[in-house]
Amino acid sequence: MEQLAFGLAYALPALGAAIGIGIIGGGALNALGRNPEKLSEIRTLMITAIVFADSLAIIGIIVAIIAKFL
Repeated sequence: MEQLAFGLAYALPALGAAIGIGIIGGGALNALGRNPEKLSEIRTLMITAIVFADSLAIIGIIVAIIAKFL
């Protein structure tokens, strides 16, 4: 049961981050298709948003590790 809790404590934030990154990428491609001359600005904003979304997965693994050892 402890293994399942550890897996879910990381899998759910990672799933949320993956879905968020997919939405961010789709939005960036849509914006790039509408306004191709703004490539560098769109890329910068996309990478920043991906970093924020990916921090959810990092926080999830930290919480899972803390919960496992406490």
